[in-house]
Amino acid sequence: MKKILATVVSAGVLSALAAGTAHPAPYAGAGSTDSSRRLVGKWAGTVTHGGDTGDIQLIFTTSGKACLITSAGVSKGSWKSTGGAGDFNYKIAEAMTDASGTQQGWIYIDQTTHAVSNAFTSTGVSHVYDMAGNPQFTQVADVSVHRIAGNPSC
Repeated sequence: MKKILATVVSAGVLSALAAGTAHPAPYAGAGSTDSSRRLVGKWAGTVTHGGDTGDIQLIFTTSGKACLITSAGVSKGSWKSTGGAGDFNYKIAEAMTDASGTQQGWIYIDQTTHAVSNAFTSTGVSHVYDMAGNPQFTQVADVSVHRIAGNPSC
C-alpha cells in the first residue's frame, strides 16, 4: 500500500509540475530598480550532469513560471525568490525520452542559485523516476547561463 501511495503522490507532484501549477510563486523582484538582478527573462547556457554537458535555454516569467528548453523539447515548472536579492529556486519536471523519442520517465529538477546578474550559475539534485513513478537515481546538475534577448514567455 505504501508503494502504491508513494507512486500516486510522485505522479501527482510530477503532473502538477509539468502543468506549471505546483509551487505557485509570484515574481518577488518586480519592484527592484536594479534590472540586472531580475530573474525574469530568457537565458542561454549549459547544464552539466553525470559528466555530460548540453545546451539549454531557461525562461522565467513574472508570474513565477519556469521553462527549460533543450533539443528534446520544452519542460515547465515554477520559480520563487528565496530571500536575498538575486537568490532563488526553480523546479521543473522534464520528460525523459530515449533516442526514438519514447518517454521513459521523468526528471524532477530542483535548482538553487544566488546573486543573479546578467549571468548566473545554479546547482541542485535531479531526481529520475520511471513511468510508474518509481525512483531510479539522483544526480547533481550544474547550470551556467547568461541573459539573452527574447520574450520571457513559455
